[in-house]
Amino acid sequence: MCTVLGLVLSALLFSISYALVEYYVIRDTTFGYSPMLFSLVYPYHFAMAAVFGLGAYGLLCGRVSIKSIIPSVIMVSALFSSMLAVEDFTWFTLRAVAPMHGDVNAGELIMSGEWTTQFMGSVDAHFTAIPNWYFLSVVFSALVMMTTRRQQLAAIATT
Repeated sequence: MCTVLGLVLSALLFSISYALVEYYVIRDTTFGYSPMLFSLVYPYHFAMAAVFGLGAYGLLCGRVSIKSIIPSVIMVSALFSSMLAVEDFTWFTLRAVAPMHGDVNAGELIMSGEWTTQFMGSVDAHFTAIPNWYFLSVVFSALVMMTTRRQQLAAIATT
């Protein structure tokens, strides 16, 4: 249990730190390029995916010992998706709570029609729009963690 908690806390710290850098240091994530896929994905997102993928893999290797490749890939995918959801929400929270000077959407959380809501749509809350991929990410990660934990407990019980 301590290992899983350490993994979750490390992933949260990584995601929040990245959001701070992305919001306050990287001012324009397009870098002047046009979107590539579905008019939503910029080249920056591929670099960000690589950073998060390597980060998830590094956190997983440092905290959990998984011997086979398939469970490792599934765990990295679950961690990756959750880390992206935390980073994305943190970025919008920073914009709402501690906006940069000149941010035209300062003080606003996620608004319907923004980039993050266009991928899979969103649920309209009273004060924000919650992207549907957040829910999918949390459910996927929770299922993977529960399955992995159940398998670990079964392995301990048989020894």
